[in-house]
Amino acid sequence: MIETWTPRPAFHAADEQTRNDLLAGAQEAMRQLAEIGVVTLGWGRVEPAANSTSHEWFAVWQAPSKELADKLLEGVEDSGWYTYFEQSNAVGELRPAEAAIAEHLALGADAR
Repeated sequence: MIETWTPRPAFHAADEQTRNDLLAGAQEAMRQLAEIGVVTLGWGRVEPAANSTSHEWFAVWQAPSKELADKLLEGVEDSGWYTYFEQSNAVGELRPAEAAIAEHLALGADAR
């Protein structure tokens, strides 16, 4: 799963304690998720690039199943994160490039 997000005005307007509590909660959630096999591979700031997302930050996660990835997303929503951040998510099974390329080629044939 890949998350991309940008702080909303509500995050910038929140007091320091609110921001600290929100991000401390995220750290605790990451610890709990790691215990069930959902791990964050890292967070970073989006570097300007051609056709880049308009979001400012990203995180990359690895989950052993779609159900656990869904659990991660439920936790993000339950935490109030979306109140403070505009976010987009991409969830899917990571497979060899050749498999995805074959699917793309099949899509071309289906469109005819």
